[in-house]
Amino acid sequence: MKVLLSHSGKQHSYHVAKALDDLGYLEKFYTSGYITSRRLQDVVTKSGNQYWSRRFIRGIHGNKVESNWRFEIKENVYNRIYGQSPETVKAVFDRDTNFDNYIAGKMHQLKGDLFWGFQGSCFNSLQAARRNGKMTICELSGVHAPTAMRLLKEEETLQPEWSESLKTLNFPDEYYERMISEPHLADIVIGASPFTLQSLHESGISPAKTRLLPLGFEIDHIEFRLKARPVRPFRLAFVGRITQSKGIRYLLEAIKQFDSRQVELHLIGYVQGSEDELNRYKPYFVRHEPMAQYELFRKYQEFDAFILPSICEGFGLALLEAMAAGLPAITTPNSIGPELIEDDYNGYIVPIRDTNAITLSIRRLLSKSDIELSEMRRNARETAKKFSWDAYGIRLKEVLDRGFHEQ
Repeated sequence: MKVLLSHSGKQHSYHVAKALDDLGYLEKFYTSGYITSRRLQDVVTKSGNQYWSRRFIRGIHGNKVESNWRFEIKENVYNRIYGQSPETVKAVFDRDTNFDNYIAGKMHQLKGDLFWGFQGSCFNSLQAARRNGKMTICELSGVHAPTAMRLLKEEETLQPEWSESLKTLNFPDEYYERMISEPHLADIVIGASPFTLQSLHESGISPAKTRLLPLGFEIDHIEFRLKARPVRPFRLAFVGRITQSKGIRYLLEAIKQFDSRQVELHLIGYVQGSEDELNRYKPYFVRHEPMAQYELFRKYQEFDAFILPSICEGFGLALLEAMAAGLPAITTPNSIGPELIEDDYNGYIVPIRDTNAITLSIRRLLSKSDIELSEMRRNARETAKKFSWDAYGIRLKEVLDRGFHEQ
């Protein structure tokens, strides 16, 4: 079986392409922006430039990839001019749609037995692939749109003062419809977490055609070391968009229950929407701007635990990366958390929207001796090691070997 892999943007699809190629399944990888020249890949690697080094993966180059940078020009220009603005977000939607139309238009020319597309950029491609006799896969790393919209609209009602931070509600109608339809069009639907699969099943997607395939991560670049607890407040790290979709208000309300000499909350990421509501809690957190990936990996060593009380999280890659650095984690069932965390072993699972449960979990961490906390740190690292990209390749083979038999 030969696979046509198609994805607009970068995300994790480069690693999927590499894993497919290592297994002998990849026919060709189609994407928007990718450095296809092996010589140029070598130059970028030696330069240490973190932006350009994330636009390829070693081992996939030349005629294994078709790169279409033109689809990203508008998005990149708008990002430089407007930053994370509605105009930039709209340009991302346009990139996905235009790329999808391009792939669909040439599908009749493409070799391969199976077409694998990604949520948001495969609506027309899936239909074209099926017309041309190919099997089809649609992959979601996020939550299926109807469930995400339901949860975030609930949150908008419960916490109206944070509504500006719920910008993911603002999909253009056409884009929203394609996100709803894509999983229904595919023969098989892959989800990155059990919560993603649950959201698909809620929308009427048969469990027989869904497959769980958690993402991998770059564990080799994340340092792990045990150390005695410093004489300072216990440091909690929150990493990602600072938004109510990640339960930020419930976290801040929990931190208010602690003396600043006990606990420090560090927020790393950009604020989605207005900062007015966040600024009301200024005494209760330390703010950091978004960091380059490897800088963040080093930064994890300055913290004692990780917290991500998300309302709606398809996966939560930062959770996995933080655990690889040895940070016990607190998160909700609406993420990859239940696949990773055992209560009091390497962290805690708390219900969504539950400030009291967050507070109790932090208190449980504070009550640990140095020996107990070190054991939790080791356990977090060992758990994360099971989700390396090498482990992903093994899971991917299992998914493809299982194939379409259970439909």
